[in-house]
Amino acid sequence: YTSLLLYLKRWLCNRHNGYSACPSGHAPYPNRYPFELKTYKLNNKSILKLVRDTFIVIFLLFIVNYYFLKIDNVKVISITILYLIVVHDLPAILILLNYYKYNRKTEFTLSENSITITENGFSKNYNFKDVEKSIYNLGKYYQNALDRKYRIPLLLTDFGYWDLTFKNGDRYFLTTLLQDFLLKECKVENTKYRFRLFPYIDKSEKIDGIELKPIEYKPKGRTEKLKESYKEKTSEELKYIIENKSKYQKEAIIVAEQILKEKNVG
Repeated sequence: YTSLLLYLKRWLCNRHNGYSACPSGHAPYPNRYPFELKTYKLNNKSILKLVRDTFIVIFLLFIVNYYFLKIDNVKVISITILYLIVVHDLPAILILLNYYKYNRKTEFTLSENSITITENGFSKNYNFKDVEKSIYNLGKYYQNALDRKYRIPLLLTDFGYWDLTFKNGDRYFLTTLLQDFLLKECKVENTKYRFRLFPYIDKSEKIDGIELKPIEYKPKGRTEKLKESYKEKTSEELKYIIENKSKYQKEAIIVAEQILKEKNVG
């Protein structure tokens, strides 16, 4: 039930409000803010957020236990807290270590049309026109904005990184140890998105990502429903429908003929 408590905590904090389009019109996140020159350096915000979330979940666990479960066995409580740390915190810690490996000597500065990236004391300036791929890698929870499903957030949900590749072959992974704008705005036009349960940095990833356009729900029509139903019928059953036209509607007969023809071709 720790995931459910975490979901409750997200709701209470009201951390994710309304959605709107990114500048390029493909991401349902808050609109771009007025441009502000800013340098992004290694910081401890992600670690503090993890510690805060852990304490909030533990606090909620004690509240639930005090008012509802009423478990006074210290061993059971200790095992529950240990489970929380292993199941939720350990994956988050591993991802933070993964991010630190790539960003421990990295910082970058954004101007309106360019980005300056510094690694190991050496700086390079790139124009956004020279970007070949810009991909925001986010937790699976945020795919809810795309398909409107009901995934539950985890402690590592807010972790992610900006996979930025330039035309000259240079590639950078700018993680949430440096920046926190992945949920706020697209820094580069035509930025795409990847969603994973554990958004660790994977250099071998070949998938370019997707444009984040919410899927419009279209209810299935009668013909589509008939096709799905008739695909499960045998050839004899389909022939019976075709031969007894007085007992079935014209649409059902047409679908039966189509499915039977497909079965015969197959």
